[in-house]
Amino acid sequence: MLKNNVNGGEVSVMVDLETLGLRNEATVFQISAIAFDLETGEHIANYDKVADISKNENMEVDGGTLQWWLNTDAELLKTLLCDRNDGISTDDLIRDFHDWLISLSAHPNHEDLLFWGNGALFDNVKVKLNMERVGLKYPIHYKKDRDVRTLLHLASLKSGLSEKEIKEQVDSSDIRKHDALDDVVYQIRFANYCYKILMG
Repeated sequence: MLKNNVNGGEVSVMVDLETLGLRNEATVFQISAIAFDLETGEHIANYDKVADISKNENMEVDGGTLQWWLNTDAELLKTLLCDRNDGISTDDLIRDFHDWLISLSAHPNHEDLLFWGNGALFDNVKVKLNMERVGLKYPIHYKKDRDVRTLLHLASLKSGLSEKEIKEQVDSSDIRKHDALDDVVYQIRFANYCYKILMG
């Protein structure tokens, strides 16, 4: 159980998924998340696991996404699926992540969790649908989903800088794109930077 001093004890959690398609039913093979302090950018706890997709009973794979992976970073895809997997199916990965999420909460209904994704309609939605698919309740209160792109838009309006100019200010030199944990680290830096702009 964690408590964050920001926002009255709420715990912010940034999540990123890697999948084999864009559809909501697409197979998830990596889940990474970090509980963090939005005000400081401090990391409080982290989660990073990769499914062994050979243990999945069913798969939903999009050919275009598979081609995209092979053209973008085939080495990373092989490393994740073959070398770094944690020996559990996607369903068990979802269950394990659910347990980790609720372990962060000090509230019986988990209303202290703020769940952040990069956009409003991808990671959070997929987590919710996958948890419901395996018979689990999504442990995020309906008012507590958050997304980084909204912060970016507001920071752009506040600062007068373009969204591209703001992105160029956030260090990504040590980030390997499309490794979900690295993406989470970058998204936290980015959210923290936008927060500082908004807070003046």
